[in-house]
Amino acid sequence: NMKYTLCILTALEILAAGDIPLTFFPQFSANYFSNGSIHHFKNKGQASLATIGLGASKKEGLFSITGLFQFTSAHALDYQSTFLNPELNIEMKRGFIESQDTWFESSNLKIAYQTKTFSASFGKYNQSWGHGNSSLILSNNLPSYPQAGFSWKISKTLTLEYLIGSLSSQIVDSSSTDLYNNVGSRNTFYSRSIAAHRFIWKPSPSLIFNAMETVIFGDRTIDVHYLLPFIPFWSMQHYTGDIDNVQMCGEIIWKMKENWDIYGSLFVDEWRPEWTFDENNRNWFGYQLGMVGNSVLKENDELRTEYTWTDHRVYRHRFPINDSYSYNYSLGFWAGPHAEESYFSYNFPLKGMEIRSFISRVKQGELTDQMLEDQYNDIVNERVSGESEERTVASLICKKGVVNNKVFLRVGCEWINWQNPGFDSYSPQNNIPGLSKFSIVIGVSAITPVSFD
Repeated sequence: NMKYTLCILTALEILAAGDIPLTFFPQFSANYFSNGSIHHFKNKGQASLATIGLGASKKEGLFSITGLFQFTSAHALDYQSTFLNPELNIEMKRGFIESQDTWFESSNLKIAYQTKTFSASFGKYNQSWGHGNSSLILSNNLPSYPQAGFSWKISKTLTLEYLIGSLSSQIVDSSSTDLYNNVGSRNTFYSRSIAAHRFIWKPSPSLIFNAMETVIFGDRTIDVHYLLPFIPFWSMQHYTGDIDNVQMCGEIIWKMKENWDIYGSLFVDEWRPEWTFDENNRNWFGYQLGMVGNSVLKENDELRTEYTWTDHRVYRHRFPINDSYSYNYSLGFWAGPHAEESYFSYNFPLKGMEIRSFISRVKQGELTDQMLEDQYNDIVNERVSGESEERTVASLICKKGVVNNKVFLRVGCEWINWQNPGFDSYSPQNNIPGLSKFSIVIGVSAITPVSFD
């Protein structure tokens, strides 16, 4: 995953070993795609991404701090493609002067305090809640955001996690913008925030139940009602006037064997129990079923199969300020609402190399303003009744570490079949030519830790 670099992984491994001095992690990566892979909507044309970054870590006693800054230059990257790409997101972008290339940057910081049963953290980072390759409620497929939270192991079988964070609504606040227009052209945005909590119950070594709840609230950074991690947000948002967006998700993980997990998730954006079985209902659901195995065909391999489905009515709200998005990326399933994905992957080591392969078939339908209005008037829109986008990707990548695993080489290929590429679900268009292409992938990355005692 391009968002989680070797720098952070190496830092976390070192932090787990005990106290460490201040350590920096200079890094570089470059990736070339002969026909653009899924980074643009053309049949041909190379694309490339080059990133330089600097990470840092420090641990002393119960406290630790990790951080990472990255600057990326992109050639032939279509910004719209990132919204259907689980490997890449952009929190801001700029164009080079007299060039069609673009650049973007990101920064992450996490300050943590940890004991055997309790940990607390704050900073600018992201995290995922869910056992699947994709997550329905809180994923890491969006730009990091400022947040604070804790994890408390209440008993041997029960753990509570909580966070509160500040999202980017990308909804222009015209009153503030007018002030800044006096000295230059800049947009400011209305605030959008999230609070979330998760109960993890392990009644037995082979069974795990996760109960998760989030609330998205707009035009205020902190709301005292959602600073109470033990009270259901569903109840508190009724107390505040039913103006916010509450979402719930339940997950079951069954460790069928020592090396096999079967899991399922049910996401609930809105549910009216008395209408559950009526033709006109408020069952705004998403669901996920999957299984993952380790050391299945050979030692240290991983095999995963997964299916994810979302209703067109999830993640969006009657008040757009409460949409479950940040920087226009869905907080949950990376393909957003009115979408589905069939996913299969198999990863294994081979003679000092790491082989990663997957097949992904994703489909996304319309999300028009009329559909949003209809859902609150209990008007049923048939699934994928209008225009839709469908994409199949088959990928095989070989990764090899050299120079004491400080330099990594990547070589592989991808086959892409794409119907309606560049489809805008909010303003759907007709007759977008489909494409089928084969793209060679070549990449190199390097990282070197530098410590200061």
